[in-house]
Amino acid sequence: MSSRLNRAALLKVGVLVGLWTAYGFLCAWQAHYWYALSARPMSWGEAFRYELTYAYLWGAFTPLIRWFAPRYRLERNVWPRHLAAHVAAILVLVPVIKLLFDAITMPPTSAFNEPAWQRLFRSVESTFDTGTLLYVVVVLVEYALQYYKSYQAGLIKASQLQTQLIQAQLQALKMQLHPHFLFNTLHTISALVHEDPELAERTITRLGELLRLFLANSSIHEVPLSEELHILDLYLEIERARFEDRLQVHYDVPVALREAMVPNLVLQPLVENSIRHGLGKKAEPGMISIAAERFEGTLVLRISDNGVGLKDPLAKSESPRIAPPQARLSGHGANHYAGQAGISLWRSTFARAEESADRRRGGSDHHALPHAFRT
Repeated sequence: MSSRLNRAALLKVGVLVGLWTAYGFLCAWQAHYWYALSARPMSWGEAFRYELTYAYLWGAFTPLIRWFAPRYRLERNVWPRHLAAHVAAILVLVPVIKLLFDAITMPPTSAFNEPAWQRLFRSVESTFDTGTLLYVVVVLVEYALQYYKSYQAGLIKASQLQTQLIQAQLQALKMQLHPHFLFNTLHTISALVHEDPELAERTITRLGELLRLFLANSSIHEVPLSEELHILDLYLEIERARFEDRLQVHYDVPVALREAMVPNLVLQPLVENSIRHGLGKKAEPGMISIAAERFEGTLVLRISDNGVGLKDPLAKSESPRIAPPQARLSGHGANHYAGQAGISLWRSTFARAEESADRRRGGSDHHALPHAFRT
């Protein structure tokens, strides 16, 4: 940690020296050619000695200016008082730097050649405009750096708050999902204990494995589609204990897409909705289809059923339902999917072949996600 801080400090010193050296070289070049047309030309050696000395003196006082500037920011309600403080700093700092320059280099115009108040004033006055400009530039650069640091800190804080919001949304959704699912499953197990103990035992085993996966992935936002399908298999096997032979499932997921990354628990709530609000109200055998395809760089997930369907897919049901899948994608999209994820719900013509056209019903949940593979 200390070595990293030392490197950072050395880098700042290097940048500071480099900038003032560049300024000194530029002024030396200008002074050499300016005096070349006068009665007393200035050699390159004199030009570099004078201008680099002046530049390095300002470099030496730059840390003091940087310390002073943030304490007297020109902000609302206090700017007149702080502006007066900066004017006072200029009136002190500019003459001090010029007199130090005269004492070190002893140029022909030095106030120390023949010390006198008039010569002293003339020496300071000759570079007062340049010194004032340099002070203002240093202060403005310091303010720009301070505002940039504040901006970066704001971005980091906003990102942290967004992450906390997403995690809170995920936890709230899972807390809403788990009790409802557990209630139905435990009710099914209690009914099977006396009727079919072997099936009840298998259901308990599957429930334990499913809960273990829920807990293991509770802090994970993305999982491979293959793992999501495995969780879905466990869930559907438990549901088959309730529906017996009335529930059939068809998968159409290419092997090439099974490593695509998807939001954790994105399929199970959709399938649960399909069973509860589609097949659960149907006496005949029901079928659910889970399909995945890649379309123009987007992973499309589709859950279809031949249930009773919805008169208005957007209408609110009076029965309790889990939070809509949009809630899961909206939080996650704010962080990773950047609004590219979406969901659609519509009536489907997916039905048994023997049903007539006027009796075809069902629903389809459709997810569109940015296509990403685990690396």
